[in-house]
Amino acid sequence: MTVISKVSTLATTQWLRKQIGSSNTATRALRILDTSFVRDKQVDTYTMDYLEGHIPQALFFDLHKCVESTPSIPRNLPDPACFTSYVRKLGIWPDTHVVAYDRFGPASAYRTWWLFRLYGHTNISVLDGGYRKWVADGYDTTKEEPEVEPSMFIPQLDRFLVRTFDDMAENLRTCREQVVDARGATDRAVVDTESGGGKIPGSRHVSFEELFNEDGTMKTEEQLKSMFDDAGLNLQRPLVATCNTGMTACGVAAAAHILGRDIPVYYGSWTEWRQRAREEHTYSGCTEQQDVLKNGLGL
Repeated sequence: MTVISKVSTLATTQWLRKQIGSSNTATRALRILDTSFVRDKQVDTYTMDYLEGHIPQALFFDLHKCVESTPSIPRNLPDPACFTSYVRKLGIWPDTHVVAYDRFGPASAYRTWWLFRLYGHTNISVLDGGYRKWVADGYDTTKEEPEVEPSMFIPQLDRFLVRTFDDMAENLRTCREQVVDARGATDRAVVDTESGGGKIPGSRHVSFEELFNEDGTMKTEEQLKSMFDDAGLNLQRPLVATCNTGMTACGVAAAAHILGRDIPVYYGSWTEWRQRAREEHTYSGCTEQQDVLKNGLGL
């Protein structure tokens, strides 16, 4: 985990409206991405939602694009070459400020925020409150799809921002990184193996849903800091975020980013962990795990 200098993690609807009213969206300075996402790849969100109305100058960004899902990693990372080609078609240059939003809840916008940063594009913000707040604020929407010139986007993978199963398994031995679980409290507490419940040993809970106000905007820095503190997490120490499939963990990573810290995401998250880890490594905390190691059981 490192201290960061950053563009703002969040962009307000008022700020974005002002940018749209200027010439920024007609150049490469700003790209607005509608990242609206549903799990089922057969659902055509582009046609059913984006083309029916979106923020002016927004392009559609498909999180399913370039992704080869597996049973253990349904939200896999996109193929780098395919992702590069896709982003170039969106006209995103290294100096382009990207603003991501969604309409079904904030998870996909924060996943997009994390993905771009993972591939080296740190000049990205999330629209605070998303499409719902944009509409609630009375701002215009459109059905027009903008045309942009292709760019020369060059990805640079930031390995620090991602954790694999092997990384997490090693962390189970060392407890070097604190683990924060972004799943809802009910999901995390379930321990019936048939329903896929449980948790990574030693993980603490900061619910993704509780990061937000009723209007979908992110809570204040003071409130976010209290959530980490109340969970027993120290932002001055290494920390890694996890969830169910690697989506909502990105929101917790963004909350830490707002508080001045970059933290990685375990992209396979609980779905991969429960399929690959041994049973005794799905329920006990880090203290109990140390006893397991002393008994020579290991991972």
